[in-house]
Amino acid sequence: MNFFSFCFGLSNRQDRLAFSILLKCFSIGGLILIVISSCNKKNDTPPPTVPTVTTTALTNITTSSATSGGTIVSDGNAKISQSGIVWSKVNKTPTLTDSVIAGTTSSGSFTINLGGLDFNTVYYLRAFATNIVGTGYGNVVMLNTTNDTTKVRFTYNGQEVVYGIIVSPTTGKKWLDRNLGGKRIATSFDDYQAYGDLFQWGRPADGHQLINWTSSAIGAAINGVTTVIATSDIPGHSNFITPPAATPYDWRNDNNSNRWATVSQGPCPSGWHVPTRSEWGAEVSSAATGGTASIGGITDYITAYNFLKLTASGRRRGYGSSAGQFHRTGISGIYWSSSILTGFYTTASQFQSFDTDVQIDGDDLSVGASVRCIKN
Repeated sequence: MNFFSFCFGLSNRQDRLAFSILLKCFSIGGLILIVISSCNKKNDTPPPTVPTVTTTALTNITTSSATSGGTIVSDGNAKISQSGIVWSKVNKTPTLTDSVIAGTTSSGSFTINLGGLDFNTVYYLRAFATNIVGTGYGNVVMLNTTNDTTKVRFTYNGQEVVYGIIVSPTTGKKWLDRNLGGKRIATSFDDYQAYGDLFQWGRPADGHQLINWTSSAIGAAINGVTTVIATSDIPGHSNFITPPAATPYDWRNDNNSNRWATVSQGPCPSGWHVPTRSEWGAEVSSAATGGTASIGGITDYITAYNFLKLTASGRRRGYGSSAGQFHRTGISGIYWSSSILTGFYTTASQFQSFDTDVQIDGDDLSVGASVRCIKN
């Protein structure tokens, strides 16, 4: 082996130790001098880049929450300073300028619990991780908060409420598990804590309907009464409107049907509506007045409670000398439909349950009655 082959061979072996040996060989007067010097090995580490991240599939989806997260596939050869989830209702590719839930996970997977979400809303979200170079984002996933099949979350009377869902054993239709305003699902047909509020037909939940129940037979209106008939579908106040004991028998001056008959959602949450006359009829035995259920169906207030947790909340009189007073509370369940009775300009259809029978009947639009919502 000549000197130069020796020098290069030694250098290659030492290269594995992260430095090189440079041999310089000289021959002076027959003497061989070997000069050894060293230098740092060339750095083969690539420059840092933004991190690589994936977004975890959504789990535990409800009407107000979900679980997500992400996995940091690569830190980009630089320390991760923060990671987490970004989300938005409007931006389909959310970034750090949108809503952020951040943490300090620097490698591997992380989990984020999202809470306080709006009901019936689409969200766009994705994982992120940030290092000195910048921020890398995962794939976008879409969250729809209507996916919970057991609960409905919405705003009623200025407060967020969560109601359950009942599936009718007669029709298979989905109903809210309580009347609007009910504090809980009924434990009996005369459970006053489940009575809820009493609405005038076609009127929004503007406070006129609010009732404070103190027993199965006694309740008190929270707001006052006025005899001034409204000139708009939105009266602009919370008083119960009692017309004189004469036409129009309505809280509205022109008896228009451009209320629940047209906009059947009424005070119900999005995706739900005040039932039509035919939807009530389908829940009632064909042996009863107005019922169309050929098999099964509601036959009295006990079956009304057993099937749909309907209560005997009665009604509130709408006109005359007894206007505003409670009637048949604890004895009958009286529920509005969204349908105007044909040929009766000031009358809307109702479902009414009694101790021995039920019927699909009607009542004047100024009367206060319960509302139970059915799914679209």
